[in-house]
Amino acid sequence: MFFTNLELEILMCSYGEFQHVFRKKCNTAAAAKEREMAWENIAARVNACNPAGEKRTWQQLKMKYKNIVQTANRKKADAHKMGGGPAPPPLTEAEELALSQYIGRLVAEGIPGGSSSSESTPQDLLDGSDRFMSRENDKHG
Repeated sequence: MFFTNLELEILMCSYGEFQHVFRKKCNTAAAAKEREMAWENIAARVNACNPAGEKRTWQQLKMKYKNIVQTANRKKADAHKMGGGPAPPPLTEAEELALSQYIGRLVAEGIPGGSSSSESTPQDLLDGSDRFMSRENDKHG
């Protein structure tokens, strides 16, 4: 499924307008519905720019956004690797915009608008490592 540059631009700009909805910390049914409505609004905007083209569902656009962020993060990580070889491909405009929307966010927070049964906290991550260490110590004496 090929996205035009105009569709990508509208997707990324519209996502930026709805960031406040996607970044909310609550994980209630009402918040999930609000996120879905935001994605439906984004889909309407993207589809309005291309009346003769393929109609995008909000689920397709959500997945496309996640893929753009993932690709941008991979390219950014590749650019920081040491060693020889060819330079990584440059970021697209959509990927640059995706990274700029995430400046100052913790990696452990995940992608806004995604689903999870609970939010992770730094303490959750520490608690998990403590449990692992306890089990390892139990095994070894």
